[in-house]
Amino acid sequence: MSEAPSRRRAPAMSPDQRRSAIVRAVLPLLAEHGANITTRQIAQAAGIAEGTVFRAFKDKDELLRACVAEAFRTDQVCAAIRQVPRDGDLTDRLGEIGALFLDHFTQLGNLMQTLVTSGYDLQRHRAHHGRNPSDVRAEFMRNLSGAITDALAPDEPRLRIPVEDFAQLLLALVVGVRFDEKPGADHQEGIRKRVDVLLHGALAET
Repeated sequence: MSEAPSRRRAPAMSPDQRRSAIVRAVLPLLAEHGANITTRQIAQAAGIAEGTVFRAFKDKDELLRACVAEAFRTDQVCAAIRQVPRDGDLTDRLGEIGALFLDHFTQLGNLMQTLVTSGYDLQRHRAHHGRNPSDVRAEFMRNLSGAITDALAPDEPRLRIPVEDFAQLLLALVVGVRFDEKPGADHQEGIRKRVDVLLHGALAET
């Protein structure tokens, strides 16, 4: 009689890996419930016992601070922007880049709004990290602008302004889509209009 194959245990997570896994699992719920999220919901989302949550984090406030810090990271969206194929039509590429940025910016904005509405004190969060809010915003936009600059590097000879300036203008225009359009509006159409103006100007041809 042959022996049953032994089950291999998954390698144990390091404390940092455990914290990161919990944060990634909790972020979608946090955007829905804000600071009112319960430790039971946190544990269920992460697939762990409630006690494990507080072995990874001192308390719920520390977990919320870690989630906000994670939300402001731009690694993934910047990587996605840099991976937009460079051989397509420039207008289409700018539309895709704009959509990636706007999706990320909208998710971040919705999360912050839900947190504040649920009573989370963002000012206390910022004071705890010792960072000026304007510095955080500037770094956030600088990272995204750098990714767009890299993505548009092959098009630099076609632009009559520095590619870095062009990237910043694109960001500034696309941000407006979130605030200017009615709920449920087609964001893609808003992005296309702004890309068209950025590339071709607002004056009619004469």
